[in-house]
Amino acid sequence: MCFAVMYIYITRDASIEYSQETSQRLNRKLADRVAHETEPFKDGVPNEEELEHFFHNVMVINPSVEVYLLDTEGKILSYFAPFGEVKLEQVGLDPIHTFIEDTAAFIKGEDPRNPGVYKVFSASQVYADDIHMGYMYVILASQELATASESLASGFGWSLALKSIFVTLVLTFLVGLLIIWLLTKNLNKIMTTVSEFREGKLDARIKTKTRGEFSDLANNFNNMADTIVENIDELKSVDRLRKELITNVSHDLRTPLTAIHGYAETLLLMEGQLDEKQKKEYTEVILSSTKRVIKLVDDLFEISKLESDHIQTNRETFSISQMLSDIIMKYELLAKSKSITLTIENVEKDVFIYADIALIDRVFQNLLDNALKHTPHGESISVVIDENKSNGMVSIKIQDTGVGIPKDELPFIFDRFKKIKGNTKEGSGLGLAIVKKILELHEVEINVQSELDKGTAFSFDLPMAK
Repeated sequence: MCFAVMYIYITRDASIEYSQETSQRLNRKLADRVAHETEPFKDGVPNEEELEHFFHNVMVINPSVEVYLLDTEGKILSYFAPFGEVKLEQVGLDPIHTFIEDTAAFIKGEDPRNPGVYKVFSASQVYADDIHMGYMYVILASQELATASESLASGFGWSLALKSIFVTLVLTFLVGLLIIWLLTKNLNKIMTTVSEFREGKLDARIKTKTRGEFSDLANNFNNMADTIVENIDELKSVDRLRKELITNVSHDLRTPLTAIHGYAETLLLMEGQLDEKQKKEYTEVILSSTKRVIKLVDDLFEISKLESDHIQTNRETFSISQMLSDIIMKYELLAKSKSITLTIENVEKDVFIYADIALIDRVFQNLLDNALKHTPHGESISVVIDENKSNGMVSIKIQDTGVGIPKDELPFIFDRFKKIKGNTKEGSGLGLAIVKKILELHEVEINVQSELDKGTAFSFDLPMAK
C-alpha cells in the first residue's frame, strides 16, 4: 500500500511538471507577441486604455493566462484581473532574466495573485522609442485554470490510486505465491534430505544452486552431516581398535601368564622332587615371563598417555652426542652377547639439540631394542649423527643389517600391536608406535627404508639448540 501511494505521488508530480514544462515551451513567445502587438507605453507612461482593451481580448481568447506589465524594477504597472485579487505589487526579476537569457530553461516565477506560489510564465522586454521601459509578464496557468486542474487532478489521483492499489494487490498476491512456492520448494527438499539422513542414509546431502539463507542452511546441514559421518567413522575405528587391543593384549598376556602359572604350579606340585638346577630354570622362566607382562603393561600405559595428548613435552638443551654415547654403552654387552657390532658415527663433536630428554631417550631405546631384536648374529647396527646447520636440524639415522621389512608391510609398522608376518620375536608390538607418537609431539616425522635380508634404517630430524 505504501509503495502504491508513493508511486501515485511521484507519478502525479512528474505528470504536472511535464505538463507545465510543455506549456512553457509552447508559449515561450507569447509575451513577446503581446508586447509587439500593442503599445504598452505612451509618452513614457502605461497606456491604460489600450492595455485594458488588449489584455481583455487576450484573456477572452485564452482564459488560461494572466498578463502583467512590469517596470524595470519588477513593479506591476498594469494588469487585467478582478479588483483585489492581485496581492503583490512587485515580482522578482531573477526568473525573468533567466527566462530571457536561456531559451531552453524551465523556470517558474512569482504568481501576483498567490504570494509564495510559483508558476510557469512567458516574459519579454518592452521598449518605447528604443528605451527599455519594462517587461511583459504572462502567467500561463491562471488561478481559474489552476483551480480546475487541481479539481481534475484530485479526481484523476483517486482514480489512479484505486487502480494502482488494485494492481499492487494483484501483483503482491502473485509475487507472494511465487515466493511461498520457492520457499516451500527449497524447504521440502531440505526436510526430505534430513528425513533420509535420520533414517540412516548417511550419504544424503542437500543439493542447491541458489544463494541466500536456504543455501547457508543447506551448507550448514551438509557440513554437520559430514562431521557426524566423520565422528561415526572415528567411533567405529576406535571401537575396532579397542577390539583389536583387547584381542592383542589377551594374546600377548596369555603366553607369559600361562608360563608363570604352569611353572609356579609345577614348583608347588613337585616340591621336593626337583633339584636345584630345575628350580632355578623354572624360577628364571617365571621371572622372564613376569618381565614381559610388566613391559607390556608399561607400554600400554605409555601409549595410552601419548594418544590421549595428556603428555606435555619438557624441552631443554642437551648434548645428543653424549646421550647416544651413554645409550650405546648400555647396549654394548647385549650386542656382544649376540656378536653384533654396535657403532656410533660423528660423535666426536658435541651436538646440542632442544627437546624432551626423557622422551628422546625412550625413542633411541625403542629403536635400538627393535634393531637388536631383528638383527642376526654377526651383523651390525650403526647410529649416525649428521649436523645440518643450513636448516637448523640434526639428522639421526639408526641402521641395521638385519632381516628387513617387506614393502607391503612398511606402511603399517607404526600401528599398535603390528608385527611383521613371520616374526616370532617377543615384543608388545607397541615400541614403534610409541616412537612415532613421541616424535609427533616434537613435530618431527620419522622415515623408514628397508630391504628384505639387507636391513632397515630409521631416520628423523631433531631441532638444533639455538
